[in-house]
Amino acid sequence: MNTASEQNIAFINPNWSAFILLITLLSVMNTAVGFVSPLFDAKLVLGMVNIAITFILWADFLYLLFKSPDKKHYMTREYGWLSLLGTIPYFRFLKIIWFWLTLRKNGRTLREFLSRITVRQNAEGTLLLVLFISIVVFEFAIVFILDFEEGAPGSNIHSISDAVWWAFVTVATVGYGDKYPVTIPGRIVGILLMAVGIALFTVIIGSLAEWFQKRQPVRPFSPDADPDTNNAVAEIRHLLEQHEKTNQQTIAELKTRLTQLEANLKERGGLNNRPTN
Repeated sequence: MNTASEQNIAFINPNWSAFILLITLLSVMNTAVGFVSPLFDAKLVLGMVNIAITFILWADFLYLLFKSPDKKHYMTREYGWLSLLGTIPYFRFLKIIWFWLTLRKNGRTLREFLSRITVRQNAEGTLLLVLFISIVVFEFAIVFILDFEEGAPGSNIHSISDAVWWAFVTVATVGYGDKYPVTIPGRIVGILLMAVGIALFTVIIGSLAEWFQKRQPVRPFSPDADPDTNNAVAEIRHLLEQHEKTNQQTIAELKTRLTQLEANLKERGGLNNRPTN
């Protein structure tokens, strides 16, 4: 029977696992489109994206292998060999099968897994979602910009290298101006790519800010930091003294009442113990 660590090894981070599943599905779709597409440039772009996804899947496989307490057990009974073969572009469907088998082995359903994914009020989940959307928009922006701009009058985007350079500059919101779309559809693609770039960098900055905030050490409290702090300390001390006096008065009153009650009990006990005639 699997231990808890073994059962959860593939789903330590549900957001990351969902991201890996999404880019795997994207890679499978890229491979399928590359087979049927008659455009050489589109096939080349989709192949480049699949190579980038390969590095991500390799990193994920090595991380899970490193975190597994039993490497041999992970490769055999945890279907690690399927995950390894799934890093190969033309065998990406094996990664999806591995994901499904791992869910079943851990006694989970897809609904239960999805319920653990948090995007709102979660910087990491938001970052991974925006990153996946950026990858999708980026690759299709290159494909469409080539289709729209190549051969258009006055166009300066004629090759894949031109399209990739323009896409990187646009998504980074740098805007060198050496490459730019001249057609209306091409400019619409540029607007979408700029919007995705702004969203991506905004989320990255927010995630970094949250990361640093969580790891910021708590500074020791210094009453001499500034005048406002001194005033706050004096006010807190005054309130504590007031509460202390009130508590002392209350304790004194309770002690007096307790003494009276004890005296009454003793008196009643003495009356009850008197001999009767």
